[in-house]
This record gives sequence, C-alpha cells and structure tokens, in this order.
Amino acid sequence: MRLLKNRTRAAAALLLATGLIGAAPSIAPVAPAQAQTEYLPTKKDFIGKWKLAGSAIRPPRDLKGSPTEKEEAAANEFQQTVTAFYSAFDYLEIKADGTYNFHQPGDPASGPCVWCGSWSFENDSLWLKLDTAPRLDIYAEGGDIQMTYTAEPEKTSKYKWQVFGWSKLD
Repeated sequence: MRLLKNRTRAAAALLLATGLIGAAPSIAPVAPAQAQTEYLPTKKDFIGKWKLAGSAIRPPRDLKGSPTEKEEAAANEFQQTVTAFYSAFDYLEIKADGTYNFHQPGDPASGPCVWCGSWSFENDSLWLKLDTAPRLDIYAEGGDIQMTYTAEPEKTSKYKWQVFGWSKLD
C-alpha cells in the first residue's frame, strides 16, 4: 500500500512539474453539439428479446486493493456456474408492461413463467427486481446490454464480479 502511495505522489509531482514548465498536454474541450449526442438509453431501448452473448469477471468497484489469486479463481469458478445457468435459457424477454422472463426451452408462449419478475428504470439503467439487483446498461444506440450486479444475497461478493453481455434477437 505504501508503494502505491509513493507512486501516486511521484506521478502527481511529475505532472505538477511538467505543468510548471509548460509541457503539460492540452486536452481539447468537447463541443456542446458532440456532448448532446452522447447516448442515454430509454426504457423502450431495453424492450425485446435478448440472447446471452458473452461473460467476463471484473473486480468489484468497492474491492479494497488488488484482487488475490484466490478471489479471482473463485470468481472464475462462479462465473462458469452462472454462465451455464443463463445459457440454459432461450432468451431474456423484457416487456413494455414492466415484466421480464428468462424464457426456457419448451415454455408456453403464454401462461405462468418459471423465472420471471418485474423491472424498473432508473438513472438510464434497467434494474431486474431480484436479490442480486442485476443492472442492465446499453452504451450505444442499438447496442448490446451489459448486465452487472450491485447487490447480492447473504453478503457474498461472488455476484459483484459477474458481467454478462446480451445481444438483441431480431
């Protein structure tokens, strides 16, 4: 930790020194028109059927320090379990009526679903109402969904490592 603090101080001193000499890199401002074209999804962007496209692990933002090899190995192992679970579904359907359904092969087109629930839309993200609080984000118009987790049952950190990509089905 001390080494990290020393490196941070050294980097800050270097930047300060180059700024005083006048060699600091210039950063071009973003034009107002360009800033306004930044994509912010709406509820309707999430409506439709989505197929699992990929998965990865990412250390949680609130992780103190660097992840240990044991933490990464556990996250990778759990990733395989969760990926197998999501792969068992035909698709994730997000409906305009505020519900979602992880559609399983052989599910009837109508009637009760096995893995379904409701969702909400807040802060440009769609949230599935589950204990793990999956958050769905779209970063570009017509783009894929990225699913991350912000909460989990039993105070474990397994779900916070998980990231899943979903592509829209035509």
